Amino acid sequence: MKTIQEPDWENAVIPHGLQELSPWAARLCLAVERFARQLLKDAPQKGPLLIALSGGPDSMALIMLMNLLAGRLGFTLAAAHLDHGLRPESIEDVRFCKNFCRRLDIPFHLAAVDVGKLAHETHTGIEDAGRKARYAWFTQVSEEISACAVATGHQLDDLAADQLMRLMRGAGWPALGGMPAWDPSRRLVRPLLMTPKADLIRFLQELRIPWREDASNAQKRFTRNRVRLDILPLFLKENPGYLETCAELWRQAAMDREHWEQCAVEAETAAPDPADPGFLPNAMLHASSAALRLRLYKRAVEALGPGQPLSGALRRLDQAWQTRAVGKRLQFPGGKTAEVTHGGIQFHGVDTLEG
Repeated sequence: MKTIQEPDWENAVIPHGLQELSPWAARLCLAVERFARQLLKDAPQKGPLLIALSGGPDSMALIMLMNLLAGRLGFTLAAAHLDHGLRPESIEDVRFCKNFCRRLDIPFHLAAVDVGKLAHETHTGIEDAGRKARYAWFTQVSEEISACAVATGHQLDDLAADQLMRLMRGAGWPALGGMPAWDPSRRLVRPLLMTPKADLIRFLQELRIPWREDASNAQKRFTRNRVRLDILPLFLKENPGYLETCAELWRQAAMDREHWEQCAVEAETAAPDPADPGFLPNAMLHASSAALRLRLYKRAVEALGPGQPLSGALRRLDQAWQTRAVGKRLQFPGGKTAEVTHGGIQFHGVDTLEG
């Protein structure tokens, strides 16, 4: 990482309240507050909000905004940084984040992981290994300090790129809406998900807050970077309002996800209670629409462990069930399978197959 502007803390403005901001910046804060308040309503009320702080513009805007809103939202802050050990200048990232947290009087938690070595040992890519290491560290710190949630700096441009990547991978609806803003299983919150990156940059520039830039973000060997740098700009060129279109798609997907989850739960509740929770009986499937059956399959596969099924595979499973292809077995990510039987569909995880 390099500093996009030298860290001139003498000229940086650290406001203590919204009244010290420009009208535009105050409106931005209020919009983020409304979104964050909605997201955090189901989070534990006690414990600090843990900020995932890389030193980049998104996480710097996040910690500044949350510092302004913490009192209004009723929580304190802590920050966590993971040194990936991939670049010689990463020690400067550590120093930058640590000094900034000291300036804000926010507790700072630090760890270092050799992500390159981790990727080699786990036979995964650098991006995937780094992501897993980061979230493992955030989870560890969150548990140690009893945090109410972990907040990341994902913003609207990230959401737009995520939607395009999901489309390319073959995700179905409503997963095409993109990453969730609140993940209760990991107590992970993304308060900036409806905020364009340009607004975050403007916010930091108004306050003369420096940040760090990671040179790897410009490396097009990573799919996410190619989408962000090459593909997304084409959509924005065709439709300057495309980011708001993405936000609306996300909102619609969130509503539909809630609806289908409720339908799936009702279908499972109404069906006879099977002895095997990984079994969907014919009676339940016959009473469900094709759209609902796909959601039931998805829930059954995801309940067996990591690995998200794509819509095409779920549709092939439904076709096999409709044609009564007894004995037909389909593979899903994570070593999971689904088998059409005389009585319905039996789902197997790796453990059940080994047993």
